[in-house]
Amino acid sequence: MELESERLEREQLESLSMAELVRHAIEEARLLARAEVLHAKKELREEVKAARTSGILLGAGGVLALVSLAALFVAVGLALPVAQWLGVLLVGVFLLLVGGGLAFAGYKRLPKKPLSHTQERLKTDLARTRETLQ
Repeated sequence: MELESERLEREQLESLSMAELVRHAIEEARLLARAEVLHAKKELREEVKAARTSGILLGAGGVLALVSLAALFVAVGLALPVAQWLGVLLVGVFLLLVGGGLAFAGYKRLPKKPLSHTQERLKTDLARTRETLQ
């Protein structure tokens, strides 16, 4: 698919008037800006989806950690008489381990460098622009 404002050859550029060159440059800048906005929107949608999953996992891990803490407190309370405490203690430790695992999985899925592809494209575009202008 050819773009409406395709790259002009050197001879074509030399034959254009100053006004036409400025118009062409502005059109190229508009196209580049639109493309960057579209790429940024797409990347942001992907990162929001990953953050949502991370939030769910972190929330589930937090809830299980609170429940396991409550179970551990019950185990400490039941530990005084002797027999029933072991079962409650094991359940509390298991829930704490599961909650910790979910929290760790959620933390690992958080985006470390937001919009990294967009940042890289902008750096590349800036470098190309500087090369062209020098």
